[in-house]
Amino acid sequence: MREQVTSTPAIDADDRRLRFECDTAARYTVRPVSAAAVIDDAGQQLTDLLSHLVSFSTESRTPNLELIRWVAEHVESNGGRATLVQGAGDRANLLASFGPEMTGGLMLSGHTDVVPAGTGWATDPYSMTKQGDELHGRGTADMKGFIATIVRVVQRFRKVELLRPLHVVLSFDEEVGCIGVRQALDVIADRDDLRPDVVIIGEPTMMRPRHSHLGKLAYDVVCMTAAGHSSLSHSMPSAIAVAGRLLAELDELQRRHRPVGEPGVTFNCGTITGGTALNVIAERCEFTFEVRHTVDHDPDAVLDPFRRAVDRERAALADHGGSVEVTEIIRYPALRTASDDRWLRLAERIADAGPATSLGFGTEGGLFAAALDTSVVICGPGDIAVAHRPDEYVTVDQLLRCERFLSALVQKICVDPAAEG
Repeated sequence: MREQVTSTPAIDADDRRLRFECDTAARYTVRPVSAAAVIDDAGQQLTDLLSHLVSFSTESRTPNLELIRWVAEHVESNGGRATLVQGAGDRANLLASFGPEMTGGLMLSGHTDVVPAGTGWATDPYSMTKQGDELHGRGTADMKGFIATIVRVVQRFRKVELLRPLHVVLSFDEEVGCIGVRQALDVIADRDDLRPDVVIIGEPTMMRPRHSHLGKLAYDVVCMTAAGHSSLSHSMPSAIAVAGRLLAELDELQRRHRPVGEPGVTFNCGTITGGTALNVIAERCEFTFEVRHTVDHDPDAVLDPFRRAVDRERAALADHGGSVEVTEIIRYPALRTASDDRWLRLAERIADAGPATSLGFGTEGGLFAAALDTSVVICGPGDIAVAHRPDEYVTVDQLLRCERFLSALVQKICVDPAAEG
């Protein structure tokens, strides 16, 4: 697995200038020996690391092995154990561990894929550009900034004895349905020494911990029948009409589940296409829809009325040689970590950004919670409002805050667990 990596940013591997102290309010602070010097140096190293990560154009469904191997080299050069969990098409997850091989400890997780850059950028999306405190480039906020801080923290603790393990999980194809991480979780779930006390997922939250988010199911629906002249519409079914009735069923489900306060279950038809001409009975109509839900709802039970409607339409079309095909394209569970969870409270104290709240978007967190039965906290640098858009950016200040946050977590969970316990 070891390969020569070129163009690696300069790293101060023996940086031990930060020390951690716990004040009487049980709030953890990071106190630099020389604040200006440490911030300048740390900020530049984080900038260099992020610049290199952005240069890997790891769009979803494209290879990410170069990036994975580059991070694996850093893991191994800093005393860690790196394992690649191979996916299809030169894509892989990275599992890395430091310290003793035992249950417990801290796991840091992020995805390596980014959404396509698209158009409208003022700069090259895969060549990071610094504008004041902002670092522009695809994936800077979502979520290579978090990966850069992981690499920095790994370097910082390389000569420190860990009493509990530190794990790193980097996945692929998160943006298109949390695909890659499932293979990694199959490996992790079979090994007690890879089961942490808490998982931190570094999605962009402006460094405020989050404890919950909705789950999601998405489907592609294709309605098919025989084409015919429009004058025969009284006796021949139209694929568009079938799709319309199915969408009406989804609309009725939304009325039944109309949220009071925070959303409980939401439905959305995102795309629809069908028909060939005004005077032709449509032989094909295709639409996609999604359902988002909390941990309190079984999405399959919620969709039972829709499935019964599909069965009715399918039976009616059979007499005309038609059918309805429904394909699930995305599924990931909702997440809810209890507000009084000890690890969530520790993250809140260290981050010092206010109490944890829920997220408006999905993450791999629900999959981690379901597979490992462990606490999951979402907290990372950057603003989701600039992710997936041209000129995406993260600030140096956010990266520095994330580095301090992760360093303090490693100190309290892995280096000095007796104090937290």
